[in-house]
Amino acid sequence: MSTLLTSRNNPLIKTIRLVGAQQRSAPSEFVLAEGIRVIREALHSGRTLDAVLVGERFGRRPEEEALVSQLPGRGIRLCRVSEALLLSLSAVSTPQGALALVHLPAVELCSAPLPENPLLLCACGIQDPGNLGTLIRTAWAAGASMILTTRDTASARNPKAVRASAGACFHLPIVEHLEPFQVQEYCRLHNIHLCRTIPHSGKIYTQVDFRIPTAILLGNEARGISELDWNNIPAVSIPMAQSAESLNVASAGAILLFEILAQRSKLPRASPGKE
Repeated sequence: MSTLLTSRNNPLIKTIRLVGAQQRSAPSEFVLAEGIRVIREALHSGRTLDAVLVGERFGRRPEEEALVSQLPGRGIRLCRVSEALLLSLSAVSTPQGALALVHLPAVELCSAPLPENPLLLCACGIQDPGNLGTLIRTAWAAGASMILTTRDTASARNPKAVRASAGACFHLPIVEHLEPFQVQEYCRLHNIHLCRTIPHSGKIYTQVDFRIPTAILLGNEARGISELDWNNIPAVSIPMAQSAESLNVASAGAILLFEILAQRSKLPRASPGKE
């Protein structure tokens, strides 16, 4: 059973608008999930969904019907709105017809779970929430344990980051707004090998032993990693053509993370010239 909402001044509509715009007055415990896949991942992760908002025509396709059918048994309220009102709440030009308020409390570094052989990804000054969300998605696929972000990084709670993560943000602990010294001290206390990525210098990434507890630092899209904050951290690099200045940070992250997965999984490598 769904509830029809028509007023832009409805409290739920106001809350969704505030959370989506990341206003200071927005409830800090919520993030906005948009699209069928992202909402489905929020459900699969066991997160609490406060409400799901759908357009008038939503539920006609099999994947839409499947999503709606999961909600009553979980006690999640389903609300319908006009397509025009839904479009005004969406951050994309062609909405998929569904938004959800997901309960996602902030994680403190001291209380974040840490497995026996952790793999941490630390985003240092990454400004584009789309890049950050893509890195979170890749990190989850590569078996990362946790995401850390520094104070000058885009928020992982940004709706664009949540969407780009394809819901991976609901599965991984993400600790945000850390100072560089906090990251370094945490890694020192937990015997985690910390390394930073830089282009055209540093040890080639395939020659680094990533089977030990590891934290990978990925820097700002234009400026890279601050030498002032991280100059004592060992550097690794990805070989590129000399004419290339750098890789997109999300691409660099994918290369490194899946190298780590390959090493830890002991995946066989093909020998040149052999099938």
